[in-house]
Amino acid sequence: MRRVFLKEGQRVLFQGDSVTDTDRDREDFFSLGDGYPAIISGLLGSALPELRIEFLNRGVGGDRVRDLRRRWEVDCLDLSPDWVSILVGIND
Repeated sequence: MRRVFLKEGQRVLFQGDSVTDTDRDREDFFSLGDGYPAIISGLLGSALPELRIEFLNRGVGGDRVRDLRRRWEVDCLDLSPDWVSILVGIND
C-alpha cells in the first residue's frame, strides 16, 4: 500500500535556479521546462491522474537565494501553491 500526501486539485510549485528553470518558456504560464519539474509532473500525473494535480515552474537560471527572496511574493505566494519544491544555491 502506498501513502499519497497529495490531494485532488492541489498545486505543486517548483522554485529555484537554473536546475529548476531548465529552459522553461516564460511566455507559457504552465511551461515546466525540460528538467526535474517535467519529470516529476509526468511521473505523478501518470501514476495518479485522478488527482488532477497542477504543476508550475518558476525557476530562473542564474538566481541566487536573495533573488528568489525578491520575487517570492509574485512567483510563490500569489500562486497559492499547496506544495513548494525549492532547489537553489548553486549560484550562491
